Amino acid sequence: MTLYARQGDVGLVCCSIPRDAHKISVRPLALGEVTGHKHQVAVEDLDSVEMYEQEGHTYLRVTGDGDISIVHEEHDPIGTTSVLPSGWEGEIVIAREYDEEQDFRRVAD
Repeated sequence: MTLYARQGDVGLVCCSIPRDAHKISVRPLALGEVTGHKHQVAVEDLDSVEMYEQEGHTYLRVTGDGDISIVHEEHDPIGTTSVLPSGWEGEIVIAREYDEEQDFRRVAD
């Protein structure tokens, strides 16, 4: 797996979507637990993506002919930096941090 892009605590990792992954409704890639912000596919690009899940992992596939944008209120509010090309597919990975009491946990922002 190769990191394609990163937007704050969300990594977009190139990989094939497992064949037995289940297609789900497109939703935000990550929600900010503290500030309430969202990492999400731009509204105008929602019809050009598919989202899948398998065993706690979330995957995204760009199905449209053009590029799609991932937007975030602070990191990329108009989606010009975080762009995925047509045909891209991979896993959405949330950064983790080390905690002496809990070992590794997802980053909360």
